[in-house]
Amino acid sequence: MAGMIFGGNKSYKQYDVYLRTRLLTTLWIAAFGIGYLLHATFMWRFTWPTAASALTASYFHLGGICFSWGFTSLLNPKYLTRFVFWRDILYFLFSLVIYWMVALLWKEASTYTFLSFCLYFFYAAWVIFVFYQTYNMVSFRLLRLSYGNVMSFVRWMQVCCDLIVLFGISSVAITGIFPTDFWPYTLLLVVGVGMFAYIAYSLNKYGKTIETTTEATKKITR
Repeated sequence: MAGMIFGGNKSYKQYDVYLRTRLLTTLWIAAFGIGYLLHATFMWRFTWPTAASALTASYFHLGGICFSWGFTSLLNPKYLTRFVFWRDILYFLFSLVIYWMVALLWKEASTYTFLSFCLYFFYAAWVIFVFYQTYNMVSFRLLRLSYGNVMSFVRWMQVCCDLIVLFGISSVAITGIFPTDFWPYTLLLVVGVGMFAYIAYSLNKYGKTIETTTEATKKITR
């Protein structure tokens, strides 16, 4: 799926924000694929539960960054400033240290694992707040502008991002609540593949209305 999105990028070189979203989505899906592969290879859930949890938190946190930078920017092209970039990167690096410090110090420590996940939940809550605040502000203005296929863009954005938010929060929460069980990873794998397939399909479909929505969001954020 990451390869499919990346392979279609050549058609959108002139649309900087949308192209960046596609690249970030490629990175996001690839990171999850590598994460799933590492889980399957090392089977840390059975031998080193805290490392399995740290790995999960790591690629979900990266996914949260890609979601914030990519999808919020589709609504507000001016969102990704230098300050936002460095804030998110430094917070991510700090969180990685905590996730893996717990894994290295404790082989099994469900309480400490869940506490370390609070760093992810805090970032996710902030990202979700900013996204929906931007979405609510922009969506009504887009509809009033009556730009071509804007309605399909608004519906796609809400459905797609609702699924991403639900998946991102619930998956890490389930992993934190059941840190030594294997079934959460089976659930993550099945649900995750289906969700990413929908995102890949929707992102390509969005490209068909890119001219309309780009003009609309530019007009709103001037």
